[in-house]
Amino acid sequence: MIRIGFCCAPEDAARAAAAGCDYVELNFSSIARLGEAAFARAKTALEQAGLYAEAMNSFIPAAFALIGMQDDTALKAYLKKGFARAQALGATVVVFGSAGARRLPRGMGKAEGWRALAPYFRLAAALGEAYGIVIAIEPLRYAECNAVNTLREGLALVELVGHPNLKLLADMYHMGENGENFEDITSAADILAHCHIGRPDGRTWPLPDDAYDYGPFFAALKCIGYNRRLSIEAGPKNGPGDLAVSVTFLRNLSSKG
Repeated sequence: MIRIGFCCAPEDAARAAAAGCDYVELNFSSIARLGEAAFARAKTALEQAGLYAEAMNSFIPAAFALIGMQDDTALKAYLKKGFARAQALGATVVVFGSAGARRLPRGMGKAEGWRALAPYFRLAAALGEAYGIVIAIEPLRYAECNAVNTLREGLALVELVGHPNLKLLADMYHMGENGENFEDITSAADILAHCHIGRPDGRTWPLPDDAYDYGPFFAALKCIGYNRRLSIEAGPKNGPGDLAVSVTFLRNLSSKG
């Protein structure tokens, strides 16, 4: 069965647990930047909530502009520190969204940009592997990034990089905003490592009465036998009480059929 999680800060882990979440998804760069005392408090917050941070996002800050980087020493140090902390909190997958870090310079074509980015995806995959952490490329909607926007592009980039620890993420919000066909998910059966969800047109927590058809997304996941994780990456429509409703709704959708 698909595990349902919530993208939040460590201090919100208790709320996620109360809403019925199976895990939380934390901000990688925020965790990497914490002082030792603050990191210990974050770890304690998860332990008290009884949840692990099985996934993390917000991987590489925009300050690390990947294309054109001359010296990756600082990047490697940042990644190693972050991976060690992610592992300590229970993470097994880190999402490589990072729109600012991977953005293509003006005038650079996608093919050239992908060739320039490929070594950094390969580096992240290799370093993550040493900590037992899979890297999942997140295709981002056109409005947020000019590099790797669709699931099909993400699949092509995974194949270009060619590292066994580099996988793919399917985000229902980004796919919906782009107008992609959710059936494209079936092409990624072998490399789909993680999923995000939020209602397109508003990016709110999915609810049974929000007038959006989530069926095609879950039908595609069911078609490939997906049974990993699905993180709610969105905000409330009405209030915090909606989170428990959303978790129950998604768990019912994922178990149908």
